[in-house]
Amino acid sequence: MNKQNLNISKIETYLNDILDGVVSNNTFFTTYPNVSVVKSSDWKDMVLVDIPSGVRDMDAMGTGTVFIGLYARPLESGKKNVAKMSELENKLNEVLENAQDSRYMLKRSDVHSTYDDDIDWHCNVVELTILVL
Repeated sequence: MNKQNLNISKIETYLNDILDGVVSNNTFFTTYPNVSVVKSSDWKDMVLVDIPSGVRDMDAMGTGTVFIGLYARPLESGKKNVAKMSELENKLNEVLENAQDSRYMLKRSDVHSTYDDDIDWHCNVVELTILVL
């Protein structure tokens, strides 16, 4: 394993390359933009990528957890826009199925649904395991 591939910025660049413009045109890392920007935007969706505990060096390989927050603006009624959320999850699943890289392997581990009170959007958080080869 090339130890340089443990660099979080390299991993974020890789994830940006495979996600941005494919799952959503609004892809952010660690934090989304200012709340007022999100609320006043005409965006229907957003992706937030976070690597909360870094990547562990296990000599022969590295491993870590990546959270992919799939955000969808609610319908005018306030209900969850399940059609948009389903579209986001389907796009992410396609990306994961087709992600071929000699440095990184991604595996979907878990998903849970939540609501972000700060921006008033629904969110499905997909947990991935990343292996650094």
